[in-house]
Amino acid sequence: MTLIRTSRHLASCLALLLLAVGSHGTVLAQGRYTVSADGQEVQDTQAKLTWRRCAEGMRWDGKACAGKASKFSYSAAQQHASAQASASTQAWRLPTKTELLSLVDKSRKKPLIDTTAFPGTPTAMFWASRPEAKDNLNAWIVNFGNGRVYGNPGSKAPYLRLVRASN
Repeated sequence: MTLIRTSRHLASCLALLLLAVGSHGTVLAQGRYTVSADGQEVQDTQAKLTWRRCAEGMRWDGKACAGKASKFSYSAAQQHASAQASASTQAWRLPTKTELLSLVDKSRKKPLIDTTAFPGTPTAMFWASRPEAKDNLNAWIVNFGNGRVYGNPGSKAPYLRLVRASN
């Protein structure tokens, strides 16, 4: 009986491992995120969005997000997103408040985000766009330190994580 229970336990562990590794060796984090084979992007299978895995200014080095995240004014964040979209032919953009807030996971310790999918995320504020806003005073900020959303008081220079629609 002990051997049967051990075999069942091993089979269960193997099944969980297979669930954790998706097709083509991509890692699934939290069940809803699929990390690209090169580790640069994370697809949110629920929201049908693709995120840059690292905060802007950082780069995936094969093991972690290396470097230092950059802070941006709102206009600089918009310009950076446009430049990234032009350089890669991908429609990278600032996320909306709802999109960025969907990454907040209050069941986690700081930062309040899935750090398997998004390693090295600063426990700080990130830009979120308000589609009708053209200036930084009308933009949103999502804080991964406490999970709250703020209106920008104009003096902040938050971090940035870009997003695009999934193919």
